[in-house]
Amino acid sequence: MISIVGGTRSGNSCQGSSCRTAGIIAGSVVGGIFALVAIFFLTLFCYGRFRRRSVDSNTDVVYTTTTDGPSRIYSTNAEDYFKDGDWQSRYHQYGRWHGPHQLSLMFDRATNKVAGHGYDGVGLFTIDGTFSVANQRMSLTKVYESGTGDRTENFGHTVILELTFNVRNGQFEGKWSVRTNHYCDEDKFELKLRDPLVTLVEKNVS
Repeated sequence: MISIVGGTRSGNSCQGSSCRTAGIIAGSVVGGIFALVAIFFLTLFCYGRFRRRSVDSNTDVVYTTTTDGPSRIYSTNAEDYFKDGDWQSRYHQYGRWHGPHQLSLMFDRATNKVAGHGYDGVGLFTIDGTFSVANQRMSLTKVYESGTGDRTENFGHTVILELTFNVRNGQFEGKWSVRTNHYCDEDKFELKLRDPLVTLVEKNVS
């Protein structure tokens, strides 16, 4: 029962330190619940972003190759086919294939640049250019050293190579092109990582 004495109301209302303690506990519980709910939704948000990024990273890349006549479309899972070491190439010229020829390539993933050197029937050469793992492409510049190899073919000239990885054939394919005062032409070019168990023997195939 509640009574009023001298204008002062008394009863069972919470007073004193125990009341303040209860308020602190209640506030902590409510704050903790809100914190847990916020953490839960933040976790869901981060997980969703991670899943979307994972799907995007595994999306097939579509590209073309022009080695065998008309352009054809292939897809790849953006695998890294750019390996440091010994490679082999061959090129089509004068109605036949020349090669394979050995060359060494080094890929700098910090700059997406490639450099190397090798030797073919024309002469000694150096290579530099760029590559893209996402597009599985290489754009290379091949420069011959004057006075080496076949002096009737080697003018110390530059050859441009535009190559794309062909998943079916397991190699880079595309074309070479030359534009000099002595000679202008373009044709097919193939490049692949050398199998160390296979002896490299040059073949000219019509």
